[in-house]
Amino acid sequence: MLAATILLAASIISIVAFQRAGFGSVLGLLATGIVVGPSGLAITADVETFRSVTELGVVLLLFIIGLEMEPKRLWAMRRLVFGMGMAQVALTAGVLWLSAIAFGQDGRTAIVVSTGLALSSTAFVIQILDERGERASRHGEASFGILLFQDLMVVPLLMLVSLLGNAPSTGETSMSAHTLTALAMLAAVIVAGRFVMPAALAYVAHHRHSEAFTGLALLSVALAALLMDHAGLSMPLGAFLMGMLLSRSRFHHQLEADVAPFKGILLSLFFISVGMSVDLASLSDNLVAIALGVLTVITVKFACILAVARMFGFDRADSMRIAGLLPQGGEFGFVLFGAARAAGLLDSGGFVEVILVISTSMAMTPLITGLIDARLRRAGPTGPAIPDSLPRMDRHVILCGYGRAGRTVGAMLETAGHSFVAIDYDPLRVERGQASGAAVIYGNATDRKLLDMAGIGRAAAVVVTLDRPEAAGRVISAIRNFHPEVPLIARAPDLRTREAMLVAGVSHVVPEAVEMSLALGEATLRNIGIEDDRVGNIAGLLRADDYADLRHSEQRTS
Repeated sequence: MLAATILLAASIISIVAFQRAGFGSVLGLLATGIVVGPSGLAITADVETFRSVTELGVVLLLFIIGLEMEPKRLWAMRRLVFGMGMAQVALTAGVLWLSAIAFGQDGRTAIVVSTGLALSSTAFVIQILDERGERASRHGEASFGILLFQDLMVVPLLMLVSLLGNAPSTGETSMSAHTLTALAMLAAVIVAGRFVMPAALAYVAHHRHSEAFTGLALLSVALAALLMDHAGLSMPLGAFLMGMLLSRSRFHHQLEADVAPFKGILLSLFFISVGMSVDLASLSDNLVAIALGVLTVITVKFACILAVARMFGFDRADSMRIAGLLPQGGEFGFVLFGAARAAGLLDSGGFVEVILVISTSMAMTPLITGLIDARLRRAGPTGPAIPDSLPRMDRHVILCGYGRAGRTVGAMLETAGHSFVAIDYDPLRVERGQASGAAVIYGNATDRKLLDMAGIGRAAAVVVTLDRPEAAGRVISAIRNFHPEVPLIARAPDLRTREAMLVAGVSHVVPEAVEMSLALGEATLRNIGIEDDRVGNIAGLLRADDYADLRHSEQRTS
């Protein structure tokens, strides 16, 4: 209990402190691991066991990603997965192999080390993308495609270690048996995910066994991971496959909701376990070698990924973002290099050094992404070409953000015969908007030049549709500072944020959670037989005086 208390307290403090400092929760959890690990408070001596248990967080993460990834979407990503992913692994491994040979590594060891370090951390990258809300962005999808191919490399690399190591050579018969076992386990996962689990979930859902439903959700993950592990395949890859199969069932949203809390806890503990792997004593004893290794890995991977991204048609900004997300070593390296040590390809000292290189490169990833963001901001807008001029518009509406909310407002304006200009920072949204004939320009809505280009001095109104209050606040401030006369409309997640936006000078703020609740309430009243006039009166009373009754109720409950 003392260890658990220390772990929870330290992780909470570090997450809050690092997020407020702008570094993100991942770096905070790594710092927690260093503090409570062998180099600090030493709350546990068996770091390997702790990390092996917490790697279930990575398994659950891939399951949830699979739930969000229907097979047709994966097929649409085949160029990113098998084209870009294969090119990245081949180029990075080749350059790292040459570097290892140059540093005097044995040929066989250099092959294992270079291919293992060519892989990146799925857990780290996805967590960073989720915190930034960039998983669905163009560079986010490309990064995930590369990571997915890297996960597919698990089996070939483990077989490579077996072939190069001191273990007895694998005969043709045993290789055939291993292949048949892998195919059988893969078929078992497909049958379970396509037929068995959906039927079982339907049964417990029909009988309202909520605890059994949660148990089945976790069982499906554990079963897929166990079958893949028995076949010598990647457990996270098995969980991803199971999630993708269940994504076609009507229960996939509930499955995600049930598994997400366990994923969050275990993934946080996994990041802490990586921090525990950073042995400061060993780091100081081999500081030069490890620093040189980390610098080599990050530099080579960044340059190779940047080159591959450019080769596959990504612009400079997206290429830098992809390269900045993937320069670290991956969690699979712990398993691969452990197998290499057992096979005699790495001695104990080399194993410790390469594990420290992986852990340190992971810790540096949030810092690298922050530096790239700062550089791109200084360089100004990049991405789809910004038109030299737009058709002159008067009394038009400027939409800051062209996501779902922005497109909906734009469609309503078009239906009403009113013109609009949208500004968005996501290149994919801009390209799609321009392809549909909409006036969408790429860039940051806080940029005065872009606002002038959009004709803010002649605009009838500006609508801020961004869903993140911090980003919306920066746009609101930029517009109010230089164009206080323009009517400004914004969305807010709740009444408290709405109040802050009104104070900042927004003309009208729509609290989306409140309005959604009112719409839900209106639909409920109508469906139980309340007359439309009375329903309208009740909703009108709740909206009266700027939601006064609801604000008072919220203040009392808080």
